[in-house]
Amino acid sequence: MLYLIETKSSSEDIAQGSVYWKRLALDFQISVYDRAATQLGMDIGGIGYDVLGRPKCKPYMATPPELRKYTQPTKKEPVSRLYANQRERDETPEEFEARCLQAIVSEPDAYYQRGIIPRLMAEAAEASADIWARTLAMREAKRLNMYPRNPDNCVQWSRTCEFFPICSGTASADNTMLFRIESAEHEELDLLESDRARVTQSSIRCFGACQRKYKLRYLDGVRSLVTSEPLLSGTSIHKGVEILRLGGTLEQAFERMNDPLRVFSSAKERAMIRGWVARWGSPRGIVSAEQQFEIPLINPATGAASRTFLLAGKWDAVANCEEWEFLDPRRVA
Repeated sequence: MLYLIETKSSSEDIAQGSVYWKRLALDFQISVYDRAATQLGMDIGGIGYDVLGRPKCKPYMATPPELRKYTQPTKKEPVSRLYANQRERDETPEEFEARCLQAIVSEPDAYYQRGIIPRLMAEAAEASADIWARTLAMREAKRLNMYPRNPDNCVQWSRTCEFFPICSGTASADNTMLFRIESAEHEELDLLESDRARVTQSSIRCFGACQRKYKLRYLDGVRSLVTSEPLLSGTSIHKGVEILRLGGTLEQAFERMNDPLRVFSSAKERAMIRGWVARWGSPRGIVSAEQQFEIPLINPATGAASRTFLLAGKWDAVANCEEWEFLDPRRVA
């Protein structure tokens, strides 16, 4: 039986029954992938989510000299020492990686969870209606050339939107210190020639969050020169898992993930990958990885294909396995 496998990393609570998993019932990405697989003639048993939790550990830094406090000499300890909660030197990346790994080992269920996401016919139909409604709004916005801002989306997860300087009028898109202009097409996809524009679950989600952000990113091709740390970390984890699924070694995965400008982040990500392999074993039964698709966008009311948009995307992996092979760590090693 074939299963589509989607890999995610998250700082949220990923325990089974948490909001993270409940929210997936509303996530139309699953319906997009399910429909794409069906239209491509694949008989899939479901979509498996493979979620890695991020340790909240932070590197220990040396206590500034002016703030250091030492114990008074005693007969038992004639030599003064720093208080237990202070440090004379920074923690090394290797020490930090070991500490992150220890946190993972002590509570593996908090950092690694898998689940098969069911999709009922009613849920798929509702997701199709959601997608169609948003693409109609996208078409109308383009016709009117009106893309309103959404101030409620300027700050999410304690991070300011990358395009806030443009929307707030403090910078322009042609400021080469902050932005670069690239192809307005989807940079993560290899697109074929077509007279129809592509929409992906990411672009549809972006449009729903803020139409101005959608225009800047997907129509104008504006890219920030600064990438948020969670996005960098997610990309790194994704690269490591992909190498392992393609039959590579841990060393090859770490080489692909290595970022000399993010030594402590890279150390945490290595610990996550080490724990992932220890938890689930080396990947097996992988049929393909990073498979791209383009399918017609269907009007759920009439069954007709959109003359404006194609639905495109890329799933992480296709695995030939039974459900228990994906979920049970004792069966995949």
